[in-house]
Amino acid sequence: MKRYITYSLLTLMLMATVISGCKKALEEDPKTFISPENFFKNPDSYELAVVGIYSGLPLYSGNTAMMLEMCTDIYGAPSAAAEQALPMYQNAPAAFYYNTREAWGGAYSIIKNANFILDELPKGPLEELKKKQLMAEARFLRAYAYFYLVQLYGDVPMPVKPITDYANLQMPRTAQTEIYKLILEDLNYAEANLPESTTAQGRVYKLVSTALLAKVYLTMGGNPLKQTQYFANAKEKAVAVINSGKFKLADDFAGVFHKTVYTSESIWEQLYVTGLGGNPVHGLTLTAATYNPILVPADWFINSFATGDQRKEWGIVQNYAGPKGTILNPFFQKFADASGVASGTTSSGAIVSYTFPYLRLAEMYLIAAEAENEVNGPGAAYTYINEIRKRARVDKANATNVPDLSGLSQQQFREAAWMERKWELCLEGSTWFDLKRTNTLQNIQNRRGTGLINPIGAYNQTWLIPDKEVVNNNIAQNPVYK
Repeated sequence: MKRYITYSLLTLMLMATVISGCKKALEEDPKTFISPENFFKNPDSYELAVVGIYSGLPLYSGNTAMMLEMCTDIYGAPSAAAEQALPMYQNAPAAFYYNTREAWGGAYSIIKNANFILDELPKGPLEELKKKQLMAEARFLRAYAYFYLVQLYGDVPMPVKPITDYANLQMPRTAQTEIYKLILEDLNYAEANLPESTTAQGRVYKLVSTALLAKVYLTMGGNPLKQTQYFANAKEKAVAVINSGKFKLADDFAGVFHKTVYTSESIWEQLYVTGLGGNPVHGLTLTAATYNPILVPADWFINSFATGDQRKEWGIVQNYAGPKGTILNPFFQKFADASGVASGTTSSGAIVSYTFPYLRLAEMYLIAAEAENEVNGPGAAYTYINEIRKRARVDKANATNVPDLSGLSQQQFREAAWMERKWELCLEGSTWFDLKRTNTLQNIQNRRGTGLINPIGAYNQTWLIPDKEVVNNNIAQNPVYK
């Protein structure tokens, strides 16, 4: 409940700022609003405001999942009843679709709130250490949102201060290199100033920044920036998380999921109130009656796993008997709760509160493996990737189950690492980003062929900017799919 109260207070506060900014133009004297001066009365109010930024998370929903996961090579065709899903799957997006509007608007909402609070914090009656910690938290969340935007859209507007004058609402697109520069500045500040731990799961702390830096550096080393010097930084940060002693791979792959609190592997996760639901992926994956799934495993992907791989044996459910003996189409189990299917629980009645991982230890091992291979070849990289493969074994004592990798060339290891990420991290919001940074979007064409309305092309490197934002900001649209 506190989460929703926090959101309401922050919304009122931000609305008050807009009203205040309009005061002169409207020639009114509002009597009932919360101004920043009235809201920020004590140190606790500043922390309340920073916590309120989290209300913009997750940046993953039924709509944005179409962009982040569905439009990749590992998924089969979505339900025809899912609005706007099929044309997206067929590579025919439109600038007015919900998914791009939601992706853009959600990220900029976090940025707007972070900028507002960052502008107020220096004035606050806080101890210097606490002030820096809260600023670090806000800057981390801003960096997270910009990292999401720059990967999806390329050059984007980059506000870093609250906009208090309508004359300044229109902003040009800023070059990706500058966006990434801000992301690194914010994350390095966060890493230096966030506390070592947090008292509330779901909030960020020092090693969350380190982990996200690893992911950002890996991305910068790939397409489109191709700043390969950052692979070394990616490995350094990933190994720092691995060697921190704060985390441990869960003994069993299935033990990572279907939880309502952090596991030993959790670095940063979205939590939901038990009994109220909220996890967005359950309804996107279950293939039972009344569901309109958009994230269903492609046949080739099901068949791509090694013998005895729990990521298939537990992670993808096949031949599941639904009500009246109906056999369901295969579905991912990571975030799906099928327990109510047999009793006839419909999609509208399902309440799923499983956590959703933003960053977990397994990804740090995969980043370390991939980055080490890019810098030095596969020699020392096997250690990291084989830890993940060992954990994936159904029978841990049987080395033929998901066998260790060895004897690969640098290119062979590179491709193996990319595939390992698909097996390990599918559904978690990285699949499309990985295809882009590895410049392998053509895999979609190879898998779907004539099923695409538009062939995969250079325009697939970015999604279409929402039509309203193009008009309102007077900015150029990204290349049209054709």
